[in-house]
Amino acid sequence: MTFQTTVTNVLLNLGVPGDIILDEPHRIQPVTLDGTGGSIGNVFTKDATTGIATQGGAIGSGNKVFAGIAVLPKQEPHFGSGATDPLSASLILEPNSQVAMMTFGSCVANIPNAFKVGDVVIYNTTTGALASMAPNASLPGGYAQVPSCLVYGIPGFAGGPEGDASSEGGLAIIRLTSQA
Repeated sequence: MTFQTTVTNVLLNLGVPGDIILDEPHRIQPVTLDGTGGSIGNVFTKDATTGIATQGGAIGSGNKVFAGIAVLPKQEPHFGSGATDPLSASLILEPNSQVAMMTFGSCVANIPNAFKVGDVVIYNTTTGALASMAPNASLPGGYAQVPSCLVYGIPGFAGGPEGDASSEGGLAIIRLTSQA
């Protein structure tokens, strides 16, 4: 038997989208959702006049500003999966509820495409769902860039060690670095 000479850092049990996992400064603001509600881990914009937040939306259009990424999945009011199972686990947020939006800091996110540490985080302007792209890539149609947000870390995939890239989508740590 030989003595262990290397240590591998693996982020086990990373969490679910919206979890704040790093012990660092972060900024979270309460916002009120519109009548459609939304989902934890997605981008929301808000009306600059009323402050009401909508999942998705293009920043700068129709008086819209960045509201943040919905976080704190273990504390927010959720819907169940239906009338027969109203208490099942869900990341769905109730319409017209007040929820937490992160505008600065790091959280767990679901990125459906292959990604690397340092990729720019983008979102679908219709659904608010996150994705990523290389820093110098062209923004795909129907997407906008999350202000000052990058893929910051990647947990181990398929039992492997933490790395700097994912060949498939999955959970990632994203970081919002500056937002008023």
